[in-house]
Amino acid sequence: MKRKKNLGLLFVAFSLLVSCNSEKKQTTPDTEPTHREPQEEKTKEVKTPEKIISITEAKQVFDNYTNKRAKLIEATEDPLEDGSKFIASRYGDYDIETVKNYIAYVEQEAKEAGVKVETLRFYFSTYPDKKEFPDHKEVKHPRQNSFFILPTMKVDAINMGFYIKNLGDGKKEAALIRNYPGLLEGKMGDTYKKTSKSYASFGLSTNTSTSLFDDNQSLIMNEGQMFPPPPKESDFN
Repeated sequence: MKRKKNLGLLFVAFSLLVSCNSEKKQTTPDTEPTHREPQEEKTKEVKTPEKIISITEAKQVFDNYTNKRAKLIEATEDPLEDGSKFIASRYGDYDIETVKNYIAYVEQEAKEAGVKVETLRFYFSTYPDKKEFPDHKEVKHPRQNSFFILPTMKVDAINMGFYIKNLGDGKKEAALIRNYPGLLEGKMGDTYKKTSKSYASFGLSTNTSTSLFDDNQSLIMNEGQMFPPPPKESDFN
């Protein structure tokens, strides 16, 4: 008799437990919000690049250039047309969106040509003492030293600059700058005159939107803003 009583109590307790859980499940949708706001993705922290240098080191190499390079450049240049002293440029800049767009464009063209961009190579250069280039583009900084940027790809374990050849039907191929027609022979200007096609002077006034010829696309970026900075604009004077 006692055993039946215990079983009865156990059955009642079990029934109450099931009933409570059932009511909880039914009330949950009413008590909990049906929509949860998506959590914002946290921006991945970027570690300090290994190539960052100290401000004091930057000041030192800036002064070294002033004393060992800029002064020599100014000593070899004739005065300007107005008779004032020629001042060597000390820096050039691009806005950050231009740089981002350039990198994205270079990587896009390289991918379509089936190659990988290894480095961005900065070449030092000097603008000609002329008012315009062979393609009649204005020389904005006559005689000023400058730089231009050339992407490289890996060829036999060596990084080498390249441009894009359009093969037609949407196909592209990466070709080495050093093999560009007429480059080594110094006949690029002659080629421009004979073909009357779009021509960009290597290392002087090239930008990413200008094709060298109908089937070739340069990836060299120049056209930065070059400055011989007055004292108020220089960061290190």
